[in-house]
Amino acid sequence: MSKLNLCARYAFVLLALAATGQDKPKDKIKNLEALAKQGRAAVPSIRPWQQDADASVRYAAVEALIEAGGVESVDALQASLADTTPEVQRLAVAGIVNFYRPGYVRKGIRAKLNAVGEKISRSGMEPVVDPWVAVRSQDIEAVRKALRESGNRDVKLQAAEALATLRARGALGDIYPLLKTKDDGLMLAALRAIETAGDKAAAQETVFLLRDLNNRIQSRAILVNGIFRNEKALPDLAEVFARSRNAQSQAAALEAIAMIAAPESRGLFEQNLENREERLRGLAAEGLGRVGDGAARQRLAELFAAEKTPRGRLGQAFALVKLGDREASQFSPFQYLFDSLNSAAWHDYAEAYLLELGRHREVRKLLREKAPTGTRAEKVGIARILAREGTAEDRAIVDALANDRDRIVAEEGIKAARALGSRLP
Repeated sequence: MSKLNLCARYAFVLLALAATGQDKPKDKIKNLEALAKQGRAAVPSIRPWQQDADASVRYAAVEALIEAGGVESVDALQASLADTTPEVQRLAVAGIVNFYRPGYVRKGIRAKLNAVGEKISRSGMEPVVDPWVAVRSQDIEAVRKALRESGNRDVKLQAAEALATLRARGALGDIYPLLKTKDDGLMLAALRAIETAGDKAAAQETVFLLRDLNNRIQSRAILVNGIFRNEKALPDLAEVFARSRNAQSQAAALEAIAMIAAPESRGLFEQNLENREERLRGLAAEGLGRVGDGAARQRLAELFAAEKTPRGRLGQAFALVKLGDREASQFSPFQYLFDSLNSAAWHDYAEAYLLELGRHREVRKLLREKAPTGTRAEKVGIARILAREGTAEDRAIVDALANDRDRIVAEEGIKAARALGSRLP
């Protein structure tokens, strides 16, 4: 061991011993702040404070472990999952997630138990680990144990949300019981965990919620069954669409039916191509495109040319490209989708459609051709699409995006390169 490392460890020990003699929590917390700044090497010196008699000190110890970082801190955080104070447990759960999804927990040591909700970052989006991130089985199991054994509802909710963020497919056995708790928060967290786990068979566990009286729960259950294309849910989805008086639920039902795109739904799609609601018109066209009804192509082209609303046109454009229209001229369906990547209001829709269309080699070729002269939004969209659907022939353009002069584009390009590298030999 080098002299420098020996001195550093000696300093940690002295700091910990000095703190032991302090009775006031604020003094202990101050020492924890100093230790956290030393990084992962300080984890052994932080761990004793996880057993302190004062809950605020134990909470600060968890904060310090998160700040220190490293896999050693994750191992230490597991001990705090069994803490008797719910706020400490919640932060420990979030800290484990933060290791795999940096930024999940806000930085700083505040030792304020009543502010644990503020400590855990909420950006308005639902965070999820990147597909190439491998989460250790022992960390998943530790969070599962907290979900099963904690008697506190907020800890259970934190654990369920954590499992959703970690894409914990192996934890579904602990997630399913939450669907029947009658607790809206737990039920929504469970639905999200099922969605991110990526297990198609799990959708069937949610079918009974398609008629739930809570619109948020019903809509999320509808979405899950659509994403996993659960054909067994079609009768229930058709009934929701036909009978629901809630516009949001009705649209969600048609969207799910369009995702499933069963041949028997063709009539329903055709009936709604000229629905007075633009969203329903777009979804009906989307469904026809996925069904592969080439006979509807001429009608869709006419509707696309006449449509005045963005939502309607996006669905129609997707359908036409899906059915084989791969032209990239100024007013073509593909160009409309591509241009919409620059729209703040419609970017997400356009990217989702192009992501699905990116499974087709001809579409990826068009995207590669657009990349060199694209705007920032277009290049970011291309990077995200190729990250999911790219093949070996897309590597060169992904590498170019990873080295783009625009920092935002380069960041997405690097992510795409990592995603491709994790999937391709």
